[in-house]
Amino acid sequence: MIQQSLRSVSLFRDLEDEELAQVLMVAQGVVILTEGTPGGQLHVIHQGRVRISKLVPGVGEEALAILGPGEFFGEVEFFDGAPASAHAIAHSDCEILSIPHQEVKVLMESRPALSAKFLWAFGRTLAGRLRESNQKISSLFAIAREF
Repeated sequence: MIQQSLRSVSLFRDLEDEELAQVLMVAQGVVILTEGTPGGQLHVIHQGRVRISKLVPGVGEEALAILGPGEFFGEVEFFDGAPASAHAIAHSDCEILSIPHQEVKVLMESRPALSAKFLWAFGRTLAGRLRESNQKISSLFAIAREF
């Protein structure tokens, strides 16, 4: 059942059945019931919603995005190896599929076709998120000029 659910995730959409089975073999099912998630993993939301946010000094928590089923997070840390760039907080009870970054890297190194599909899917997702961030920044500048 989870394999069919993963087909709706852009990151996994182009994978062959065997490739998807390989991903599932290294994945860990995790249910998030409290705030925060461990670092060093790629997280795919199976059920529920996750709020991606940052703490803004003097303001408090600012939500950057609310992600739902079929979306994923943790890809930025996968690429740069740095600590999490934002908080991931369970916005509701969630069921999350977590894949350790090291396991993703091993799969990508050993399976070039899977690697190419992952990289294109990551790229499309990051491009979409960057466009959304650019729009938000543009809107903030427009609001700031009015003050």
